[in-house]
Amino acid sequence: MPPRVLVTAEPLESTVNVSIADRALADTMADAITEALRATTAAFELPDPRVVRLRTRKRLASLGADRLRGAIVVVRVTETNGRRLPELVEAVRAAGALGVQLVWDGVTPARDRVERHVFAVLERARSTPAGPPVVLAREVEPALALRILAEQRAKESDPGKEEGSRS
Repeated sequence: MPPRVLVTAEPLESTVNVSIADRALADTMADAITEALRATTAAFELPDPRVVRLRTRKRLASLGADRLRGAIVVVRVTETNGRRLPELVEAVRAAGALGVQLVWDGVTPARDRVERHVFAVLERARSTPAGPPVVLAREVEPALALRILAEQRAKESDPGKEEGSRS
């Protein structure tokens, strides 16, 4: 069996298995792939956005729209907030959040208790592409995909941020 080399390049959240019989070649390929992935990530030059975490409408009300504007809002999916998740996310999007990340591992809470609500949120976001993007992730740290989407939408809404228009 050929040696396997695992390549993980953060923050692209990618894993590549290099399976080449020649160990030296496998290491060279793994190094080249890692460098290419890191260079791709660096090309985005994404700022680290402010992150706000919430689970309930009560917390949303206590924060107010000003604290959400321009932030990535991480919403942990719980059995308690599942039923109100669509309302909660729409309120966050309306407050001017940069993006929303739902955090759920697909297991806890039980799929039959929250899945329909999670998909309702994702479908609503898909059908309103002009609003802040919404993604589903297992982790609480903002996903690179969400950061890229949010940055792109911010550029589209503020033409002065476009590449080549620096002062």
